[in-house]
Amino acid sequence: MRLIAPALVAAALAAGCGGAPEGSPDAGAAAAESGVDVSVLRQGHHDFVPAPSPEALVRTGKHEVITAGKVDTVLQGEEIPLQEGDEQPELFVLLKVRVTETFRASSPEAINDGHVYVSVWQGPRYNDPAGTPEFSLADWNRAIPAGTPVMLFLNPADEGIRPGLPGVPAGARAMAADVQGILLEDGGRLLGGFEELEGQWTGIRSMTELADRVRKETR
Repeated sequence: MRLIAPALVAAALAAGCGGAPEGSPDAGAAAAESGVDVSVLRQGHHDFVPAPSPEALVRTGKHEVITAGKVDTVLQGEEIPLQEGDEQPELFVLLKVRVTETFRASSPEAINDGHVYVSVWQGPRYNDPAGTPEFSLADWNRAIPAGTPVMLFLNPADEGIRPGLPGVPAGARAMAADVQGILLEDGGRLLGGFEELEGQWTGIRSMTELADRVRKETR
């Protein structure tokens, strides 16, 4: 079976929360050294100029919500067809994150019942009758275990949340992260979500230190 990842989705995700389904060469190394397996997030390469520090990322002013918390679970998100009659819509997952601190929230409805819901492309699908995803929901939950500390830089997502999704209150809003918008901590070190950290980011020793720097910049 071969994998299918339409170019339109790849282009859209490259500008937001994912790219073409080519695994990042750094993802395997990060997974080998950590209980968090970022390969589920690093399903593409991104053409972007990174903010060189947390302070610089905050100062871009392009994120409606900046928050820290811990992952509760990964839920099955929307299926979105790219065109009319699409037999295999693109699949998304929802990272359900319990918020422990909010640094910026110009979209108050983004935080619902103490949680944010981050929509992320689930990845390519096999060309079989069921359109089986390369990474199942169980794979995602193993890769990003419950309790993983995260820092999120978010904006409202284009896709919504399926009505009646268990564990999601009515009125919850799907949010999206850009290339630098998901950071995770595992094993006493900070990990970039979609891309490997570089520059000043590599000197940050913990999520606590990152939160301290973001807090000072957002006061």
